[in-house]
Amino acid sequence: MEMRNELRYRLDAPAVFSWEGAHHRRFHGEGITRDVSVQGAFILTATIPPPDCPIQVDLLLPTVTGLNAEMRITGRARVIRVEQSPSDAWIRGFAVVTDDLNQWGLMTMPGQPESALVEAGRAH
Repeated sequence: MEMRNELRYRLDAPAVFSWEGAHHRRFHGEGITRDVSVQGAFILTATIPPPDCPIQVDLLLPTVTGLNAEMRITGRARVIRVEQSPSDAWIRGFAVVTDDLNQWGLMTMPGQPESALVEAGRAH
């Protein structure tokens, strides 16, 4: 049974994320989105946060030419599902959703290279 309320769009965009673990230790990861919606995303990555974990997510939306990231979606979300392909151990990912649309922000970053945005996402 389909549980999604929002339409998902296929999008391969860089993602950086972080969460707080035990003893206030901060964990960071990077990946690529498989799809996004108004309230969430699925991120393919080797770094998997725990299920039901609050997480800070930054999705870097590339330009048509792919040379510079001009838009960034940033905000708090919650990990709702973790997946690993049974045939390929290296293919893993997780789904995030925000319950409050005000938790997602869209920022314009004109002319800033993607590597600078990835570094900015790690600072969260």
